Amino acid sequence: MTTDPNLVRNISCFRDLSKDQIKNIAQIANAVCYPPNQVLCKEGEPGQNLYFLVKGKIEVLYNFGEAGQVHVDTISAEEVFECSALIEPYTYTATVRTSSETEVLVVNATALRKLMQEDCQLGFILQQQIIKLLIRRVMDFRLELK
Repeated sequence: MTTDPNLVRNISCFRDLSKDQIKNIAQIANAVCYPPNQVLCKEGEPGQNLYFLVKGKIEVLYNFGEAGQVHVDTISAEEVFECSALIEPYTYTATVRTSSETEVLVVNATALRKLMQEDCQLGFILQQQIIKLLIRRVMDFRLELK
């Protein structure tokens, strides 16, 4: 897997990283285009990749017992998803599928965790950026509930 470092730099989570840090992430990432209704990952499966939406729309689905899969969110802006691939037990917490033509930057989670351990500055910056995005998503969701 490898991708253009410029694509990596355009992702907001990576903008504060150095040229070398961007290059290292580009080596473990791949830009992938998906058609509508493509399942990218399934709830409960091992979290092998971290995803960054470049363009398009994705649906986030949770399993709710007898109700089955329930749509809980649509992501259409530049976002990170399936961050659970970075946190033990490294298991996806939702099913994610595309709802339009979608381009995603797919980053190998195992390799990224290794980079974050080897380069504490990279790890700290990524954690800060991802937490900011997740907090914004939670706040947006709370506003929708009102």
